[in-house]
This record gives sequence, C-alpha cells and structure tokens, in this order.
Amino acid sequence: MRARIVAAAVAQGMLGLLLAGTATGTAHAATTTYYVSPSGSDSNSGLSPDQAWKSTGKVNGFTFPQGGVVAFQGGQTFTGCLVFDGDNVPASSASTPFKVTSYGTGQATLTSNCTGDYSAAVTADNVSGFQLNNMKLVNGGTTAAGVLLQNQKSPTAAKGLKVTGSDISGFATPSGSGSTFGGQIMVLGYAVNGNSGPLDDVQILNNRLHGAAVTSNAGPGVYGWGSGINVTNVRVEGNTVYNLGMAAQSTGAALTANGWNGAVIQHNVVHDIGANVTSCGGASGIMTYTSNDVTIRRNEVYKVQPVPAYTAGCDWDGIDLDGGTTNSVVEYNYTHDNAGSGLLAYTSTAGSRVWGPNTYRYNISENDDWANAQGGLFDVVPNAPKNALSIYGNTFFTNKDQSTNKRAGASACFMFGYTSGTWASGSQIKDNICHMANKGTYGKTGQLYYNPYGQTGMTLSNNLYYGTNTGGWRWSGTTYSDFAAWQATGLESGAVWGDPLFTSPGAGGTCSWSPASGTGPQPCPQAYTLKSGSPALGAGTAVSGNGGIDYYGTTIPGKPNIGADAG
Repeated sequence: MRARIVAAAVAQGMLGLLLAGTATGTAHAATTTYYVSPSGSDSNSGLSPDQAWKSTGKVNGFTFPQGGVVAFQGGQTFTGCLVFDGDNVPASSASTPFKVTSYGTGQATLTSNCTGDYSAAVTADNVSGFQLNNMKLVNGGTTAAGVLLQNQKSPTAAKGLKVTGSDISGFATPSGSGSTFGGQIMVLGYAVNGNSGPLDDVQILNNRLHGAAVTSNAGPGVYGWGSGINVTNVRVEGNTVYNLGMAAQSTGAALTANGWNGAVIQHNVVHDIGANVTSCGGASGIMTYTSNDVTIRRNEVYKVQPVPAYTAGCDWDGIDLDGGTTNSVVEYNYTHDNAGSGLLAYTSTAGSRVWGPNTYRYNISENDDWANAQGGLFDVVPNAPKNALSIYGNTFFTNKDQSTNKRAGASACFMFGYTSGTWASGSQIKDNICHMANKGTYGKTGQLYYNPYGQTGMTLSNNLYYGTNTGGWRWSGTTYSDFAAWQATGLESGAVWGDPLFTSPGAGGTCSWSPASGTGPQPCPQAYTLKSGSPALGAGTAVSGNGGIDYYGTTIPGKPNIGADAG
C-alpha cells in the first residue's frame, strides 16, 4: 500500500544582555545585533540601523560572536540564501542563542536564489541555539527547502533549535530531482554527507507553512527525517499548514515525524494537502514513521484530498501512526472531509522497529474517506498489530453520498486488512460511536466493521452503532446484517444500538480558531455533544489510563458516556 521514507519578535533596534547561566549568578553574555537593510552598505559596521549591512553575502561571510543577532529590515525584501554553521557561528548554545529576525515594522522577506537537491533559503548546520523568528521566506524558483535544520559535522546533538512566528512558502523538491528532499521546514537527523548527527530540543511554533494555491507543488510543511530515532524532544505547535499540493509520487505528510523520539504535535490546523498526489504512500495530514513517544493532540485536519477529483492512488488520511511507530498517542483531534480515513494505524514493522503499542482516543471524525480512498473512517492495515492497539472514546460520523465515486462501495467505520492474524494482547476497541449515514453504490451505508480476513484477538466492548439500511458487520466470511445477529456472535460485550442524539450530526464543519492562541480547536465542533436521552449516556466502560479528560476537556467519570463526549 505504501512505501514510507522517511512569541514575539526579538526586541528590535536595541542592544541587550542575555543571561548565559542559571540563577546561581554566572556571567552574562552580551547580545550584539547586526542590521541588514536594502539601503545599507556591506562596508558598514552593521551595528545600528544607520550602519546596516546590505546583502545576504555579507551575512554569510561574517563570523558572529556568541549571542549574535542578525536583524533584517521589516517590510523589505532581500535576495539570497543564508548558511550558518560552525565557521560563521562558532560559539552558540541553547542558553546563548544565535538569532535571525526582523526589525522595524513588519516581516522582512527573504527570496531564495540557491539551487540544488539539498538547497535551502536558511540553513543551520550544527548551530546549537539557532533561532529564526518573524521572517518571511519565499522560494525564488528552484530552492528545495525553506529552513534546513541539521547536524552534518558532529556526533554530539545540536540543541535548542527554534523556528517561530514566520511565514514560509512555496518550497518543494526541484523539478527533475531524484531526491525526496524538499519542503517548508526540514528537520534532519539523517545526513546526506555520511554524518547523521543528532538534534535535540527542536521547536516549530506559530508559523504559516503553505503554498500559493491548493494545487501548488509545495512540499511538506515540516519534514522530519532521522537516522534511527536521533531527533529528540520536538514540539510542533500553533502552526497553520495549508495549500501543499505536493508532487504526484509524494510520500509523507503536511507534518511528518520521521525518526523522532519524544515529540508533541498539537494545536495545529492542517488543510488542503496532497492535491496533486496520484500514488499510494501519501499524502497525509500528520504522520509518524519510525518514531517513539509522539503525542498528536488537539489538531484540526481537513481536506487532505486530490483536486479537482480522485483519479488514482490511496491515502489522503488525516492522522497516521505509520510503520515502526511506538508508544504514541493520538488524542482530542478533529478530522473531517478528508479523501481517506480520518485515522490510520499502519501497523507494519519498519527495519527492526515493531509497530505499537499505540493509542487513539477521544477524537472526532466527520465525513472522512469521502473518496473511499482507504475504505474506512478508521483503517488498521496492512496486518494485525504485533503490539497492543487501543482505540476508545472516538466519535465517527459520515453522511456522504458515495454512490457516484470512482471507487465503488461505501466506507466502513472500521476497516481491517490485508491479512488474517491475531492482534497483540491488550488490544481493545471500546466506547466508540459509529454513526453511519453514508450511501454506497447499492444504496447501503458502509459496514460497521469490514474484517474480511477474520483478524482476532482484540477486546470489543461498549461501542455504539447506528445507521439505516446498513451494510452490517463483516467478520471473516460472514456478514451479520442486523444488531441482533451481531450480538448473538458473542464477539462484543455491552454493545449498544441506537441514534446517539448528537446535537447537530453532520454540521461540525470547519472550526474558527487561532492555532497560535495555544488552545483549540475545542470546543468546536459542538455538533457531536450528546443530547438528553442519548443511549450513549453512561453506557461506556471504564478504560484504565485514559488520560482523564474527553475531547471537550471534561473529566471522565467512572462510568463514561460512549464517544468523544465521554464526560
């Protein structure tokens, strides 16, 4: 099915002191700011706005002191590519960072002019404490990346790397390149020169990462690519990521965590991704691969889809824990209107990394898999998980008319494939709502489970099912056409049938929120809160280690409701 590879601006116009030590009274390191303006001169000192430098070439050729700041004039445009490494930034650390920012009014724009498979508008190579803030980076034509964070010179981790409050757009793998390198921000623990140096404490916060239009060829927003899992302690938060059409054969996602160990991806909005893709293996909204201890929470992911219509390929899923992902959680996310599944567990072993244990809980999916590109609102493929998979407290709803889709049939709520097998001990599917109102080729809704290979071993308990003229429950070679027949199998305890009485089913829509606020998308969508009289109220079963709160932030009682509105 797939081949995976992989806040405020700095105070401007001032000199200051930056604390280099801790509260024990160690010395302070002076911050020296160097200004760059189109009206400046490279023969100037650069030490004040009226003594500003002029060119990016001057910046690249200068050796900066510890705690240095390069400030480009806001509202102005500069041409070139910036490269920072141990030669021009020989002394920098997380406690005395080296900063690139704007001064004056507005953001400075850097239009790139460098070319090559591994080119970038801004490169930081083995520069601990590197910070890019309040800048606008634009691809001038054939530059692969907007920002490249890497460590090609040392076996010791480069620490304290930040990209914040910036607008980065239009970067993609150059036309004709055989490389997969390219995107708005590249976070590389895998080096192209043979030294795969580690990175630690990487923060990507409050940026706009995008293309010019839905069908632009712009590549991923954040593309992490590790060697093993040597990119540690990563935070991707508050970003708006959109209009990344990608190339036809793309793999990866708008936000791709590859080779990360210890990461939080939260409060991001991701939309209009993968418009040009016609292959399998991409694109996704948010994806992990060969990563450990990743938490994906409180994101809104929608319109990961081909444009103008589906022609070929698969994926376009909202959130995917892909091959080799371990000890990770997907929680409190809202996925909707994606051409593929809202949530995907791609359970393959990658190298020596066996997928799982992983958890998906208290997420809401509305009208996902509209193209039937994956076959289910939640997909577990390509095989039975060898470590525990937990799926509980999620709400799935679809009322899409899929009868005229290029791919026949209607999406199932849960789809398992493509082999038989036994799920690992401890696997569970509990307290989920499947409200199926979609319509397929023959007028029926999608099946509640599509498990044609008869995978077994998971505990099924207290899920609520509802739909009219449903396709039933397909389990191994048998389809159970009604709820009584499903109950009679004894495969599930505590199952419930009935209209969950959502506040406004199908009306979740797109949320209006600011990722940079540090909250949201909750309380949106209110459409999937439960009304009085719902058969889901108090009908769930307790799940240990459930995180304590539901999608809406309400404390989960000992006897929870079924679905994402558990409290």
